[in-house]
Amino acid sequence: MRINKLHLGARISLFIVSYLPLFFIMCFVQIYNYRNYLHWKGFHTESVLIFLKYFGTVSVLISLSIFGVVGLKIFLSNVKRRCQTSGRTVKILDIENKNNESISYLFTYIIPFVFQDLSIISNVVPIAILLIVTGLIYINSSMILINPTISIYYTLYQITYLDIESNKKRSGMILTKSKYLEEDDILDIEDVGPKLYYAELQKE
Repeated sequence: MRINKLHLGARISLFIVSYLPLFFIMCFVQIYNYRNYLHWKGFHTESVLIFLKYFGTVSVLISLSIFGVVGLKIFLSNVKRRCQTSGRTVKILDIENKNNESISYLFTYIIPFVFQDLSIISNVVPIAILLIVTGLIYINSSMILINPTISIYYTLYQITYLDIESNKKRSGMILTKSKYLEEDDILDIEDVGPKLYYAELQKE
């Protein structure tokens, strides 16, 4: 039985990180619009209720963002270590840059922008449902490496490669820091999901 080598926590972290730009903008707009309610007037029931009304969703988004960033750092650290110590050596036969997929993914941000006031429950619930549905699809598909935030530092490629050890030709998507890979380059790769890999270019 084949299983996804990428733990659920790592997949959720990757999904959250893909939405960090949106979360930042939503939090900024909400805090800016209701900044007059941020003055400290003591700790009592009314102040707590006011905070939850205007900044409860912001607090959740900030908490999710922290979880996502920490989870991403742990994921990248672990997969880099495995790639360097036990990764498979492959030779690129054909390669295509897929970072443009991240640009297409950005269009999913448009719908949540319709609901800018996060203090109104009728705005928050549709956003939450949209993110949950998108997240369920995202973490269980090959979209897991299509990530606008990660694409700032990493590049996503679709490759056909030759496994040096087994001498078999295969294909898959790789995430790597190398910006300019070409045919015949030699990589060390580590599985992160079905036909999804983290890769590092072997130094000559």
